[in-house]
Amino acid sequence: MKKLLALAGTLSLLGCSSTNPGIPAQGTYISHITPLASYPPRPPLQKLIFPVNTGIEGIVVDPAVTSYMEQIRDRLLAQWSGVRPDAPIFLSVDEHFSSDVSPAGAMFINAGMIQYFSDNPETQSEDAFAFVIAHELSHILLGHAANKAANTKLEQRFAGIGEIGTMVAAAAGGGAVAGSAKTALLALYGAHAVGEYGGFPSWSRSQEEEADTLAVDLMAKAGYSVSMAETSLNALDTADKRDAAEAALKQKAVQEKAQQEAEKTQQNNLATAVLNPLLTPGFSLLGTGLGYVGKGVTYVHLDHPHAAERREELSHYIDRNYADLIPSLHKAPFQNWIRSHDVQKFLQQSQAINDVSAVAPKKNWQKTRQLLSKIGEPVRSSQIWLYFNIQTEAGLGQNKQALADLTTAAQRDDVILKIVTIWANYLNSQGKTDDALAYLAQQQKLFDDPSTLPQQIMIAKKAKKTGTVDGLVMECQMTGIDSLQQACSAASKS
Repeated sequence: MKKLLALAGTLSLLGCSSTNPGIPAQGTYISHITPLASYPPRPPLQKLIFPVNTGIEGIVVDPAVTSYMEQIRDRLLAQWSGVRPDAPIFLSVDEHFSSDVSPAGAMFINAGMIQYFSDNPETQSEDAFAFVIAHELSHILLGHAANKAANTKLEQRFAGIGEIGTMVAAAAGGGAVAGSAKTALLALYGAHAVGEYGGFPSWSRSQEEEADTLAVDLMAKAGYSVSMAETSLNALDTADKRDAAEAALKQKAVQEKAQQEAEKTQQNNLATAVLNPLLTPGFSLLGTGLGYVGKGVTYVHLDHPHAAERREELSHYIDRNYADLIPSLHKAPFQNWIRSHDVQKFLQQSQAINDVSAVAPKKNWQKTRQLLSKIGEPVRSSQIWLYFNIQTEAGLGQNKQALADLTTAAQRDDVILKIVTIWANYLNSQGKTDDALAYLAQQQKLFDDPSTLPQQIMIAKKAKKTGTVDGLVMECQMTGIDSLQQACSAASKS
């Protein structure tokens, strides 16, 4: 029953916003919104960029690329009557056509998004790209970003609609209740996103439509052509379907392989006191942190789902409010930026690091080193480059250098979760159990992510710290995350 109440509370939180009355039937959306009185202070970087740092991509910092995006952001923010948040912009080497916002209010633009604009001249206007920035900015302005933490908790608790229905039915005692839970979630997220792709999006349907609509209002007030918003959504719709289909197949294969390898290697990896085994690609208790392996459920994370439905709704809104607004497109500034040396360099380096990620699992370390050596700044300073470089150095027997790089990477404030787990295992392999546990506990707090609890339990159990194990198991049970609880239970019995 407690889980049922938690689900009900989460659904009510995600389905509404206290800062605005919803999109009006008449007039502009922005004129009906009451801006937030304030935004939370900017947190430390590690918290600011969460959950992007739970994956190996992490972030890339390159002011030479993001300064132009920040100019667009500031032009849009100037149209907002309320308090203006920082909304810092970071880059990601992720090759998918997407962008996103963290719960703490940071914006992330994927290399795949920029690459699409670079490859398609018909989209190359500041107006079309302004919609991307305006949409993410609107999530922050409307308070959606802060609510995203609750979406993440829902992702963690339930691997799919079937599991939710079963859980609710068991708690309430009836199949009818299970059906009601499924209906509620389909209405909240959209049958297309949950049913076809089998995953939870970052945002609810209403949040996406609100962000689209406010984005158009901000664009119009800033002098941009709002018709280009539909151009961007057309591109997103195509990429959305393609990426989700590919991700579903890849995720299923990764889950099956990870489960098999974990059963074979986790004991040896934790017990070995040399660096090389700690850096094998197969070592992972829970993947990248948020993608818990469920009971055969294919999980796909969608940043911005149901683009086709959103485009239709937005088209009606634009026709109603901005049919007579036909400003000139802002092409030259954007084309100068997208074709610039700095942007093209970032795209080339992003492609190169993605090539590395494909070669590294094959353990062809000479080839991996060759690819890594050709990658310069800014990607060379990123956590993903360090991660693969550490693997490569260890694979080539350069343990001293690998350890030096690992030590540096583990202490940075943009550290990725994979580096955290490797560093903790290294400390443990050197007999520094207390240091390993303290480091993991500190990082768990900074990430606000409990996924390292099974690792902590295994380390404590190996050191015969019974009291610590019991406390960690209890903490794990309190998360309410079924698959994590199972992993913790297995770790405590290993």
